Amino acid sequence: MNKPFPAAALAAAAVLLSAACIMVMDPDTEGSWQPRGEFRKTYDLQPGGTVSLENDAGNVEITGWDKESVEVVAQGTAGQGVKQRKVRAYGFWELKPNVEVTRTDGGLAIRTQPFDGPGEMTAVDYTIRVPNSVKLQAVLRGEGGLTVSDVFGRLEASLERGDLRVVNFSGSIDASVGAGAIDVEALDLRSDDAISLTSDEGDIVLRLEPGAPAVLEAEAPRAEVRSEIDLGARTPAPSVRGRIGEGGAVIKLKAADGRVDIRTVKDVPGSAAGPAARGRGTLGRPQP
Repeated sequence: MNKPFPAAALAAAAVLLSAACIMVMDPDTEGSWQPRGEFRKTYDLQPGGTVSLENDAGNVEITGWDKESVEVVAQGTAGQGVKQRKVRAYGFWELKPNVEVTRTDGGLAIRTQPFDGPGEMTAVDYTIRVPNSVKLQAVLRGEGGLTVSDVFGRLEASLERGDLRVVNFSGSIDASVGAGAIDVEALDLRSDDAISLTSDEGDIVLRLEPGAPAVLEAEAPRAEVRSEIDLGARTPAPSVRGRIGEGGAVIKLKAADGRVDIRTVKDVPGSAAGPAARGRGTLGRPQP
């Protein structure tokens, strides 16, 4: 049998609703509803600028577009509400992620500030749109993955626990992951590019176009380095030093407790454009 709500509880709910709050009450359960709050703003940024991000926990997706602006969308969920006996109360303003965006000499700095509300914000997820030509610096502490796609320039990333995935990227990369896998597609590789990928616990996959000129060092001391591309060295092996084509770009890969795979970029299924058409030329990068 359902128990009737006391008149005092109904009156309190009416007051809270009028103050832009939600109160969820269920006399028979101890659960709580966890709505998500959102931060959304757009900022001007010229191509070639710098975008940096610091986030303690949550997944981040960064995608390039053909606009001279950065769109930042952040969503967060409160881990625990204000606890009263069998009552959960939430204020919309309290759930909005506390995101700080500041101008720097070279671009924008995005930082997740400590949550100012009931309980704690367990994670803040970001979806960020940036100019195709950009320098990215991402530091993700705690647990959360990073996906970067459709940009060229430079990527610096540090993740404590989570996977790094990079698609349709051209330029230099310096990335390290504590616990997680790395999967990078590097297109239009040039002699002044440098790629350094390190994972303490996880596999590394590097996807290159056939004939991409590079000097490569790869280590997988507890597993093996494998390659679909001729490196001029024997594979599989725990450690490999090789050269692709005439050499040029410098590539260093180290999976301390995982495997390293070097693969050939495949055409996109259902697309008339091959791998080269998805590189810097299509995104507007001047040819050397």
